[in-house]
Amino acid sequence: MDQLKVVEKYGSNYLLMELSGVINSYTCDELKTKVFSMVLDTNLVLDLSMVEAIDSAGVGLIMAGFNDAEDSGHSLYMMNPSSAARKAIEDTGFMDTFKFIHSVTEVV
Repeated sequence: MDQLKVVEKYGSNYLLMELSGVINSYTCDELKTKVFSMVLDTNLVLDLSMVEAIDSAGVGLIMAGFNDAEDSGHSLYMMNPSSAARKAIEDTGFMDTFKFIHSVTEVV
């Protein structure tokens, strides 16, 4: 069974979630709860550098989190996506919609 590891680190104006493993329909329930609650309170940075794969459920989660963040006056950033994560996001056609950063110092 696929696994997803989430490590949370707090900054002055953001929460960083370091994700490793697979984001799919089997692993995204817990992540979904965290993402949707956090974007209401602060900016959220998803470090995707160690993500091995993202399926349509995972991409849908990121898209919904991005929209909820915008609605609440915050931002959802994706940091350093792995090649697999980048490809999954590119395949949606929304690559230009999302906010990509290389470091948490870029969080506004």
